[in-house]
Amino acid sequence: MKTSINLTPVKLIRVYYLITPLFVILDAVFGITFRASGLNLPEYRYLYYGFCLLCALGCYGQQRYTALIAIAESSVNLLILLLGIMLPVIHLGNLPGETGAAAPISGDNILNFLITGTVLVTVFHTAQRELHNPAPIDKQRH
Repeated sequence: MKTSINLTPVKLIRVYYLITPLFVILDAVFGITFRASGLNLPEYRYLYYGFCLLCALGCYGQQRYTALIAIAESSVNLLILLLGIMLPVIHLGNLPGETGAAAPISGDNILNFLITGTVLVTVFHTAQRELHNPAPIDKQRH
């Protein structure tokens, strides 16, 4: 007997938000910050993880708003990523005594940006498609 898993884009968005505790563990235990790589201070990252957990609750509590929640969270995260990478570059060499010789961007930051950016852009476009072609609420609950 063949078992099929019906993962719709909306269900994938919900799963993405539900695995936020995994990202918290990766950050706290291993120092891997794939979910919030643009935030350098742990306090801000944990605050952002809390925001993502609220998004997960919103996606399950108000399922018809899943696409809007995903678009809002994706937009915020992409802005944080862009500012986290660009602000140090813009200010490079502007401080007294700075020569501008070394960029404050590491290979890990770039890898995190690429992975997180790809996931977030995918979620963003999935959410936009869902807004244009919404399924009835009772179909989303399965």
